[in-house]
Amino acid sequence: MPTYTPQDVANYYDQTEVHYRMWWKLEKSLGLHYGIWGGSVKNLHEAIQNTNAQLALLGQINKSDIVLDAGCGVGGSSIYLAKHLGCTVTGITLSEKQAATASSFAEKFGVSSSTSFFGMDYTSTSFENATFDVVWAIESMQTAVKKEKFLLEAFRILKSNGRIVIADCFKAYDYPFESSKSMKTMFNGWAVSDVLSLDEFVSLAERNGFTLEKEKDVTKEVYPSVRKFFIAAFWGMFGTFFYNVFVKKASYFSRVHYKTGLAQFAAYKKNLWNYKLIVLRKNQN
Repeated sequence: MPTYTPQDVANYYDQTEVHYRMWWKLEKSLGLHYGIWGGSVKNLHEAIQNTNAQLALLGQINKSDIVLDAGCGVGGSSIYLAKHLGCTVTGITLSEKQAATASSFAEKFGVSSSTSFFGMDYTSTSFENATFDVVWAIESMQTAVKKEKFLLEAFRILKSNGRIVIADCFKAYDYPFESSKSMKTMFNGWAVSDVLSLDEFVSLAERNGFTLEKEKDVTKEVYPSVRKFFIAAFWGMFGTFFYNVFVKKASYFSRVHYKTGLAQFAAYKKNLWNYKLIVLRKNQN
């Protein structure tokens, strides 16, 4: 099983940003994650924004909260929380390029005074103890090779009774991650070394000072996003073939990115993963 370094993760996002700009409406949606559909949601941009809205509602985030956006990408969630809820948000990402992009987007959307972005590892931050009310993580927690390090650092920087809010893919049940070719192709192509089931992750969280407070399964609601990613990957497969033929120095993740889109669809159809929104509460001392 490959183990990806923080630099590998940064390389993935730097090398594939052009794909997200092309296929995932990045300039408008500001998100590289799955969107939650249903209700009045009509398009991908609204679905991605709805993921922010759903997670904020579940986590009961309000104007007084000081939030760490752990794995902030290009800053979409941070901008949403600042613009719509009035929060003060710090976003951190392993990619210095993403941090710069997030800062420019925050200025464009008028929230640069209440947001800040840095290149930083969420498992080893420079923040003081008990700095934040909320650690927010959309599709970033599973990136940690050792999920326990994410939890330990979150516990340290959260205030008493603070919370972690997560939207992410989980194994649908407890099986060896390395036993599934489609799961390995899906997640390894995103520089993710391993994936836990919700039960495995909650058990780990409980051992590190957290209690599962809320859980919402939105696996069915992300299906249109899964399908859109598959379609983009299918057409991208042909472009990648010709690109690889004529561009001999094409970067690794840009060459294999289409495979993740095909594999995530196959794994979804096999019910190997689900998509959950969860809230973990830091236990009182």
